[in-house]
Amino acid sequence: MKALVVGAGFAGLAAAEELQRAGVEVEVFEARRRVGGRVWSVPFAGAVAERGAEFIFPDHEEVIASAARLGLRLVRKGTRYGDREPRRGEPVARGEVMAAVARIRAEAPSGRTVAEALAGYGLETRVLEAIRTRLEVSCAYTAADLDAQALVEGAGAFGPFDSYGVEGGNGRLAQEMAVRLGGSVRLATPVSKISWSEGEVRVVDRAGRSSRADVAVVAIPAAVIWAIAFDPPLPAAKWAALGSVRYGQAAKLFVALREPAPPSATLSVPERFWCYTQLGPDGNPLSFVTAFAGTLQALESLAVAFGPKRWLTALSRLRPDLELEPDSALLSRWDDDPWAWGAYSATSVASPLDTEELRRPVGPLSFAGEHTAGAWHGLMEGALRSGRRAAQELLQTAAR
Repeated sequence: MKALVVGAGFAGLAAAEELQRAGVEVEVFEARRRVGGRVWSVPFAGAVAERGAEFIFPDHEEVIASAARLGLRLVRKGTRYGDREPRRGEPVARGEVMAAVARIRAEAPSGRTVAEALAGYGLETRVLEAIRTRLEVSCAYTAADLDAQALVEGAGAFGPFDSYGVEGGNGRLAQEMAVRLGGSVRLATPVSKISWSEGEVRVVDRAGRSSRADVAVVAIPAAVIWAIAFDPPLPAAKWAALGSVRYGQAAKLFVALREPAPPSATLSVPERFWCYTQLGPDGNPLSFVTAFAGTLQALESLAVAFGPKRWLTALSRLRPDLELEPDSALLSRWDDDPWAWGAYSATSVASPLDTEELRRPVGPLSFAGEHTAGAWHGLMEGALRSGRRAAQELLQTAAR
C-alpha cells in the first residue's frame, strides 16, 4: 500500500508518520521550502522566536507525547497565557475578569456570539471590554460573529495554568518527524491536481510531475484547498463545508530588549493586542518581548501591512518599563502567507464549522488539518490529532 500526503505541516507529517509506522509507503508534498506549515521557529535575539504557533498547554497530550517520543524536551515559559493583565482601558483587575468568566462559562453558552453572550450578563463595561478583547485577540476573530463556545475552548482559554514550548523551537517537532520520514518529503512542490477513483490516487505538482498511490491525505488549510483541481470534483457537501471555514487574522511582533524581563502577560484592551515576556530553556528570562495582535480590525489599526512602526509605538505605551531595541523589530503575519491566508480556524456563528463533513473521507481521500479537529481546532494539538485520525481512517478502510 502507498499513500500520498499533501501538506507537511503538523497534520500532514503526523498522518505520514502514522502511516509509515503501519508499514505504508508514503510520499509527502509541501509547497513551502520548509516543513511545519503554520509552525515556524526562527533565531532571534540570541534565542528562538515562534513566528507561528507557540503555546503548549498541560492538556495537550498529543503534542507532549510526540515530543517525548521524538526525544525533544518541553520547557516552561513562565508566561501565563490564560491570565493577562488588562491595561490601557478603564481600570479592571484580573480577579474581576476571572470571576466574570467563571460565571459565564458555568452556563456554557452556545449558538450565540460572544458579543451577544457578554451583553446578557449585566457586566460593567470595563469588565465586558476586557473579556471581549481577550477573546478577540486569542481567537483572532471578531466577537460580533465568534461563537460563545470560544469561552471554553483552548485558544481562548482562561486560567493560571503554565505554558510550554519545545526546546529549540516548536518547529523541531516537524523537523524530527520529517527526518523519520527519510527522503519521502518533497519541499517546494505545490500540488495543482488530485485525480482519484476507488483504489487509486494521482497527484500532479505545478511542474507537471505526477505520483500515483492507493490512498491520499489532504492536509492543507481550507483557505487554500481551492488552488487544487480535483478530478472528479469533490462532493458539493465537502466544498460547502470547506468554504464555510472562517479564519482569524493575526500578526506577531518581536522586539529585542536591552535588559531581559521576567515572565509577564499584558493585554492592551483598546488596541486589541497582548504582549508577553518569557523564560528560556535555562530558566532565565529571554531578552526579547513578543506582541500578538488578533482580528483584521486590530491589524488595520496597527497598520501592520506597512511595517512595525505604529505597533512599536503602541507597545512602548503599553509597557514603558521595557527597554526596547526598536531597530531589531521582526514582524510576522499570517495573511501574507500564500499557503495559509489566515492564522487558524474560528468558531463562527454565521458560518459554523461542519466538523463531521470536514472529516468525512471521499473515496480514497482522507482530510486533515486543525480545522477538522473539532474542539481542538486552532491548535497544534488539533493538527496532530487530525493527522493521526486521518491516517487511521485509511488504515481501517484498507483492513476491511
